[in-house]
Amino acid sequence: MKETSLLEQLQIETFHCAGQAFQSTMRLSSFHAQPFGFVNGGVYLAYGEALAGMGSNAILAQETMPSSECGTGSESTKQRIAVGQSIAANHVKPKRCEGYVVARGQLLHKGGRNHVWTINIFDEEDQLLSHMTVTNSIINI
Repeated sequence: MKETSLLEQLQIETFHCAGQAFQSTMRLSSFHAQPFGFVNGGVYLAYGEALAGMGSNAILAQETMPSSECGTGSESTKQRIAVGQSIAANHVKPKRCEGYVVARGQLLHKGGRNHVWTINIFDEEDQLLSHMTVTNSIINI
C-alpha cells in the first residue's frame, strides 16, 4: 500500500500565492467528515496550517539568492524554512462534507523569526466557515 502525505489526503486542488497573499481550493470527500457528515474542524486547522507554511516558504524562497550572488561566495548560506508554531481558529458555520471550500490568506507580520497569517475559509457561496491565525516559526536547516 502506497503511503500518502497529509497534503495529498487533504485533496488541495489549487494554491496561488501572489506577494503576501494566497488563495486555495480544497475538494471535500468522506475523508474530511465527522460522524454526522459535516466537515471536521480539524480539517480546517490542517488545511490552514499547511497553506500558511506554503505561503511562508514561497516568500522565503524568493528571498534566497545563490551564494555566488551574495558576498564573496565562500560563505555558506543556510536555508530558511517555515514550520508551524501556533494556530487559533474559530469555526463559525458548519458545512456538509460535499463540494469544496476556498481559503484566502494574508500575511499580517513578516519578521525575521516568524510570520503571522490570517486565513478565512469560505463555502461555494462565499459564506465564512472558519477564521484562523497561524504563526510560523522561521528556522535554519
